[in-house]
Amino acid sequence: MTDPAKSLLSRQTEPEMMALLRAMSGCHARAQRLDNLRMIFSILLGVAGAVVALTGVSSTVVTAVGALWALANAVGLGTWSRGQLGRAAVLQEMFDVRLFGLPWNTVAAGGEVSAAEVSRLHRAYRGDERYLRDYYEVPALPTPYDVLACQQQNLGWGARVRRRYAHVVLGGTAVWAVLGVVFGVTAGLTVSQLLLQWYVPSLGALLLGLEIYRSQRDVAAEREQALAVMQERIAATVARHGAHGSAELFTLARQIQDLIFRSRQRQTRVPDWFFRRFHAADRHDFQAAMTTLTRLLHDARLLTPPRAAAR
Repeated sequence: MTDPAKSLLSRQTEPEMMALLRAMSGCHARAQRLDNLRMIFSILLGVAGAVVALTGVSSTVVTAVGALWALANAVGLGTWSRGQLGRAAVLQEMFDVRLFGLPWNTVAAGGEVSAAEVSRLHRAYRGDERYLRDYYEVPALPTPYDVLACQQQNLGWGARVRRRYAHVVLGGTAVWAVLGVVFGVTAGLTVSQLLLQWYVPSLGALLLGLEIYRSQRDVAAEREQALAVMQERIAATVARHGAHGSAELFTLARQIQDLIFRSRQRQTRVPDWFFRRFHAADRHDFQAAMTTLTRLLHDARLLTPPRAAAR
C-alpha cells in the first residue's frame, strides 16, 4: 500500500520504485536490441540486393536469403523480443500501480514479477538513469488528480512519440520502394528482374517497416482517443462533483491504466536516440498541458494557489 502522507512525486524516487524502473528499462533495452538486429539484417539484405542489381552479378543467393528472411519475420521471429517486451510491461505496471495506489488487475496483467527477479534485473541495468529519476514530471496536485496527470502525460507523450516514429519509418520504407522503381526504369529492367534483384532481397525490411508503422500508429491512435475521453471526464467530474468526485475518477484511472498496459505489450518503445532527439520540445509542450489541468483545479477551488513568501 502507498503511504498517503507522502506525495506521488517523492514516492517515485524511493529505492524500491527506482529498482522497478531499472529492471523495466533493462527489459526494454533487450527488446529494442533484438528488434534493431532484425531491422539491421533486413536493411543489409536490401542493400546487398541493390548492390547486386547495380553490378549485374548473379542475384540467386541474395534473392533466396531475402525471401527466407522475410518468411522468418512473417512467421514470428519477433517472438524473441516480445517476451522481453511483455516482462517490461508488467514491471512498468508494477511501478505505476504501486505509485498510483491502484489495485493490481490480475485478469489484465497476470501475476507480478517476483522480488528476486526484480532484484536481478535492476542490478544488471547499466544504462543512463537521467530519464528514470523523476520519471513523471507533473505538478504537485491533490489525489487523484496527480495520478490522472501522470496518466495524461503517459498517453499524450507516448502517442506523440510513437506517431512521429511511425511516420519516419513509413517515409523510409516508401523512399526505398520508390528508389527501386526509379532504378528499374533507369536500368531498363523487366518487372521480374526488378522484383528478384531489388524487392525480394528488400522484402524483410519493407514488411518490417510496414509492421512497425501500423503497430505504432495503432497504439498512438488508441492513446489519443483515451486521452480525449480522460480530459472530458475530468472536466465533467470537476464541474458536477467538485471535491466529491474522487471515487469516480479513481475508477477512470484504473480503466485508463488497463489501456496503457495493453498498449505497452503490443509494440517495442521507439529507439532511445529518437526519443531523446525531441525530448526537450515535447517536455515543454506537456508542461503546458499540466498548466491547463492545474488551472482547471484552481478555478474549481480544488487546488489552493501557493502563498506569496513573507517579506
